[in-house]
Amino acid sequence: MDYGRRTETSSPFQFFSFFGVIIIPSSSVLDNIGETMDSKVPRIGIFIDARDELLNKKLNIRDLEEYSKSLKNVVCEYTYKSNDDLKSIVDIISGNNLDRVVIAPRSEDDDIEKAVVDAGISPHFIEYVNIREHAAWIHSNIDDATSKSKLLIAMATAKLRGSKSIEGAEGAKVNTQTCSGCGICTATCRYNAIEFIKDGTHRVAYVNHDLCERCGACVAACPSGSMNMSGFSNEAMISEIEECTAGLLESTEPFPHVVVFACSWCSYLAADAAGEKHMELDPSFCIIKTPCSARVDPEWIMKVLSNGADGVLVLGGKEGHCHYRGGNVRTNNRMNLLSKVIESLGYDKRRIGVDWVNPEEPELFAEIVKKFIAGIRELGPNPERGISTDEQPTSALHHE
Repeated sequence: MDYGRRTETSSPFQFFSFFGVIIIPSSSVLDNIGETMDSKVPRIGIFIDARDELLNKKLNIRDLEEYSKSLKNVVCEYTYKSNDDLKSIVDIISGNNLDRVVIAPRSEDDDIEKAVVDAGISPHFIEYVNIREHAAWIHSNIDDATSKSKLLIAMATAKLRGSKSIEGAEGAKVNTQTCSGCGICTATCRYNAIEFIKDGTHRVAYVNHDLCERCGACVAACPSGSMNMSGFSNEAMISEIEECTAGLLESTEPFPHVVVFACSWCSYLAADAAGEKHMELDPSFCIIKTPCSARVDPEWIMKVLSNGADGVLVLGGKEGHCHYRGGNVRTNNRMNLLSKVIESLGYDKRRIGVDWVNPEEPELFAEIVKKFIAGIRELGPNPERGISTDEQPTSALHHE
């Protein structure tokens, strides 16, 4: 069986699909970005909230602490074991000159977040790692849960490293220097937030931030990479993907390794709910949060596969339940086209999947993920990893 090895001349970044059109950009969308680059080296702090006694039993907190300190650009790690420890947040941030923070996990009353913001950290530079519902509560094996937590913390840290300060209001931002005025973004936007203005001798896109709802659909659709956005910028997301798939091409483990893109309003909340119910799930998947399924760029999926991940699953809200207008419809159309593209590159189209689940459906979330992982196990490892199906390891997802 052909599991989809690409030909020598093919590249996963040659093709993109938007609105029924396959576009071949002149260069990677990451070469042209609409944001202000930060020149200084990030100074990241990781705050682990270990006040929950059950969390301490489900995770090896000491192991997490030591691992967090080893991550690139991490200046300090601090573990909170009581409410009194929260009083030191401002001193820790100012004393270490932190400009970005990872909080793991997010507290129910957001008391750590409030303290971090009060200490001067921009909300755009705060990442929450759900080591509780997405690791400790769904993996009964403490080693699996701790390994998953390490990976999630590493991904959040990588995302912060890639995050840049985008000038202007929240939402989409246009790089007028590279915008071609093609009109794809205006056709994508369901809020009529994008129009065209004259910039010298040519027209460029302009985003009305009073109308922009920050779904990110236009950013994913832009073939030149001229659109970008705070919180889920092109660079930040690619950085997170790189960390999530690091080392897969050189290693025979773990198998399978599945990446799940989950929208923040529906499928991500369903994953949270599955954790709250302590549903036992396969540790072979990791979740990357997006504002909307329509924000998932085809390049991300190709990047995940070319980096060695065995499967990619995109989850959005069901029809009629998408927080954004028709985001799931655009996602479905794009994924159908992308499946044809990856087949042309030699991949088995079953390595990518798209499905729908609402926040109140944790059982359905668990069922969808279980079924997709089972299908990937039948397909065998991503051939980019260079291993045969006879050598399939069965160890859980780990991140040393």
